[in-house]
Amino acid sequence: MKRILLLTAMLSFGLTSWAETDAPNEGQFYISPGAVVYEGPGSSNIGFDDTEIGPGLILGYAFTDRWALEFLAGRTEAESETVFGSSEDDIDLTWLDLVYKLNSRNGWQPFLLGGFGRSEYNFDGVRPDAKDNQFNAGIGVYRALSDNISLRADLRGVSTTKEGGLKPMAFIGITGFLGQAKAPPPPADSDGDGVPNDIDKCPTTPPGRVVDADGCQLDSDGDGVVDAEDQCPDTPKGAPVNRVGCPLDTDGDGVPDYRDKCPGSERGAKVDADGCYVELEEDVSINMYIEFETNKAEIRPDHVSEIQRVVDFLRQYPTANAVIGGHTDSDGSARYNQNLSERRARAVYEYLIGEAGISADRLDWAGFGESQPIASNDTAAGKQRNRRVTAVVSGTHKVRQ
Repeated sequence: MKRILLLTAMLSFGLTSWAETDAPNEGQFYISPGAVVYEGPGSSNIGFDDTEIGPGLILGYAFTDRWALEFLAGRTEAESETVFGSSEDDIDLTWLDLVYKLNSRNGWQPFLLGGFGRSEYNFDGVRPDAKDNQFNAGIGVYRALSDNISLRADLRGVSTTKEGGLKPMAFIGITGFLGQAKAPPPPADSDGDGVPNDIDKCPTTPPGRVVDADGCQLDSDGDGVVDAEDQCPDTPKGAPVNRVGCPLDTDGDGVPDYRDKCPGSERGAKVDADGCYVELEEDVSINMYIEFETNKAEIRPDHVSEIQRVVDFLRQYPTANAVIGGHTDSDGSARYNQNLSERRARAVYEYLIGEAGISADRLDWAGFGESQPIASNDTAAGKQRNRRVTAVVSGTHKVRQ
């Protein structure tokens, strides 16, 4: 028993320096040369003392990842005492066992085993040799040394048909694994993207698509459209896109919404890089001419439409301004005519402000008296033409291209 405890202690010390587990897997043969310690049963008046460590060999085959069948052959020497004296005796072991591999834990690969066989006792001529049919059961452990070599040890209880009870037996050795283990079946991968179903967050990926570690299709630019369907794969982060991953262009001007500073441009209009109209400056102007009755400054009703033409022009071109000039014929004094021309010009000025709502800062007026006739004052018709107010309306207009 002391030898068995010593062997077990050696095993524990040797295995603590290794960190990996290796045991036979389905389809592998293995061989374990090593040492055994066993004190077999004696008769009622014969027992074994001072049992030695002897050689042992295990041959096995794993027919599943859990189950293996193995054959053990071993020999130990023991000293026995009889009434005729002491003798050096041999114990030959021949056992067939079934092995079941448990779940590995912290680098240890434990297993259970049990089986039957025979022990033969050679008593060195002191007494007749004997045979004993036996059953054994126990627990063992593997600890990897390399990919195909492991330390192995087990401790068993052995029954005897001759005397009953259990005797301890221990084995320690080096196990070498022969042949290629049968590859485990690949994990289920329903969509064939290389990511097993149990970790696939996108289990219905179409065939041939590139996926990430979670089994989901790549979306390199993060626009919500996967790369395989993205016709614009370099969309800036955060830019709204359509169903094919291209930036939206709501007004159709060729400038995407995310950088369009003028998003409501008309279809077909020429725009710049910011999506705004390309405009050219153009000078625009109109002239107004209305006449007045003799010695009066009131606007004649038949001339209101001419003033309205000025109003419309000023509204159409917000940057245009108007200069209003009042005139008279030569009847009366020059001083009187200057005052009258100013009243006529102011009448038009006040109409544009009060009736049409034109801003005063866009208007200017002046009276020129009788100093700028456009017709002869020697005739009634000429005087009528000179009793007038004119306006020049001009400004700069931006023309869209």
